[in-house]
Amino acid sequence: MITGGCGDIGTATTRKLAGLGAKVVIVDLWSLEDGKDHARESGAADYLRVDQGNSSEIHEAVAAVSRTFGTLDTVIGNAAHLSIGRLLERTALDWEESLRVNVTGCAMLAQAAVTQMLKQPPDASGVRGRILFTSSWVGTSPYPGSIDYCASKAALDHLTRLVAQEYADQGIRVNAVAPGILDGGASRRAVERKPELKRMMLASIPVNKLGTSEQVADAFAFLCSPESNYITGHILFVDGGCSLTKRD
Repeated sequence: MITGGCGDIGTATTRKLAGLGAKVVIVDLWSLEDGKDHARESGAADYLRVDQGNSSEIHEAVAAVSRTFGTLDTVIGNAAHLSIGRLLERTALDWEESLRVNVTGCAMLAQAAVTQMLKQPPDASGVRGRILFTSSWVGTSPYPGSIDYCASKAALDHLTRLVAQEYADQGIRVNAVAPGILDGGASRRAVERKPELKRMMLASIPVNKLGTSEQVADAFAFLCSPESNYITGHILFVDGGCSLTKRD
């Protein structure tokens, strides 16, 4: 189950996992008709219209997926509220919306998933299920201009570690992928509006290339696989070095 499944990262991850044989249910805020069309195009098994920031909706969605497929092997909390603005430009409502979706929403997704996974027998390696999140390199490296978004991703990183710590001995693995600046989503739209931004973005990336949603999907595929069984509480950066200090 992937929240934010109709966005660039969600779509790439759906296609990657479906191509590997997974039954993927995507969750997003698109209309039911458009979402189901997108699910068919991306190889997903189904689409549910759910607001990640709505606790009752996310609990109901996890329960529905579990009933349909018998088990819930992996959930990916990928949906996010992206905001732009510095401290003096943001209102309390701006902060509340970022935290509602990016932190509380992910916490409630984890709560619903853990509740279901604890009912499931562990596999041969002792794993009952996996909970993954889409974080961001800005959760570790301050990047001016989106203060509430950056702070919410920092909180999400610590949420990942805490849930991993609490349920590691019960067979639940919890990790996050932290993308850098991608040629997709909000970054692509920003460059389309202001082409000069691309030069500024590249100046922040040691490998001098924008990332792709497919590269992020590859990281999720690894964390969904048995090869990651001994990894939990980890933030996997897929950022071309954005989180490093670039020096000439």
